[in-house]
Amino acid sequence: DYLIMKHFLSDTITALATAPGKGAIAIIRLSGDKSVDIAAGVFVGGQNLYEMPPARLARGHIVDPKSKNIIDDVLVAKFKNPHSFTGEDMVEISCHGGPFIVEEILTVLLENGARLAAPGEFTKRAFLNGKMDLLQAESVADIIDSRTRASLLQSQNQLSGMLSEKLLHFRDALKYQLSLLEVELDFSEEDIEFASREDLYENIKGLIDQVDKLLNTFKYGKILREGVRLALVGRPNVGKSSILNRLLEEDRAIVSRTPGTTRDVIEEALDIDGILYTISDTAGIRLTGDEVEEMGVERTKKVLGGADVVLFIVESGSVLTEKDLEALHIVKENMNDARLLLLVNKIDLKKNQIPDEVSVQFDVVCEISAKTGEGFSTFKKKLNGLIFDEDVMKESVYINKTRHLDALRRTREALLHANASVKQKLSPEYISLDVRTALDALGEITGEVTTEDILEDIFSSFCIGK
Repeated sequence: DYLIMKHFLSDTITALATAPGKGAIAIIRLSGDKSVDIAAGVFVGGQNLYEMPPARLARGHIVDPKSKNIIDDVLVAKFKNPHSFTGEDMVEISCHGGPFIVEEILTVLLENGARLAAPGEFTKRAFLNGKMDLLQAESVADIIDSRTRASLLQSQNQLSGMLSEKLLHFRDALKYQLSLLEVELDFSEEDIEFASREDLYENIKGLIDQVDKLLNTFKYGKILREGVRLALVGRPNVGKSSILNRLLEEDRAIVSRTPGTTRDVIEEALDIDGILYTISDTAGIRLTGDEVEEMGVERTKKVLGGADVVLFIVESGSVLTEKDLEALHIVKENMNDARLLLLVNKIDLKKNQIPDEVSVQFDVVCEISAKTGEGFSTFKKKLNGLIFDEDVMKESVYINKTRHLDALRRTREALLHANASVKQKLSPEYISLDVRTALDALGEITGEVTTEDILEDIFSSFCIGK
């Protein structure tokens, strides 16, 4: 059962389900007990909506009941509960995609008893009506927001229930242990042990290990959903803007022989082998008295603080000059937990061996030519390898939201307390209390345990009509 703190309204809602703006077609949804009544009141066609079979299309017109004016030529489909997205009666109206037409149809639907849906309200109703769990509901928004193949695959896996199944396995294992402990409570006077403490300890320890594996996927799940923040840094005129243009395969950044040409941060998004990268081409780092350049360097420092990967760029044949070392010191001083990659540019002009005392300061070293493209294929492979650990990449499911991370951490903490109680040979009521706490924390992720505040926070980020 769901712990819903606020009564869920069962009135009929409507909204535009397709993107706003001009298009060939638009789809308007209705969901609720009065969906068919409201649609039938404004639809005039060859078929009666009440008698029409579900999931079939009927052609006709949307007519304003007051003026009797035809608004648009449309196709209408109805879906009967529980066989619909929301689990309620639903109607979908496919009309021409002009903004004025959409507004007129929505107006007559609202005038005839519908209410405009809140953000994410269709998906929220699907969750509350048991059509999907909370993880799957969240994945609906993630699928819409996906910008790469990898992020789409992760969202589809979550929608299919792969992560939910893993968490269900955790919950079933804990429920079994809890049932044995609670039987012991019923026979407390006989001092009978239904759950061997040694087996109980090992079973909980095994669950902690599995929770740890899932916790370790958060960094990668978040990156797949949001992308990798990558910063191009180095002293002026080492080719940062040329490298950005080569990656983007277009002249997005201004390239000049004049040092300090880039004085602001240029940001672009790029898909590299299915992974989204948000690349920031920063101002060249050097100590200077120029006030404008100093402002650019300060902005570069802010970018470094939020980067996942920092590409420190130098010129081939000059690894590392005094000015490079000066810039590298500033980089290391301002970056947080980012990985540091040395990118040696302009190898088409001059190649040289990277000294060991230089390469050991970086996680990866790559040699490239922004002018010819040499080395870029190897660089991209090394870049993705720097982000994704092979063992974690073998996992088919990831957690990708702070909400999941927090709940799993509380699950782990409760399980550790439970095993501590087992070791201390405490009575079963103390152990069962910790196991129940772990179960509740896991239930928050899938929505078996939730509150209206949590639901509002999740669904408020959805678009209207979804």
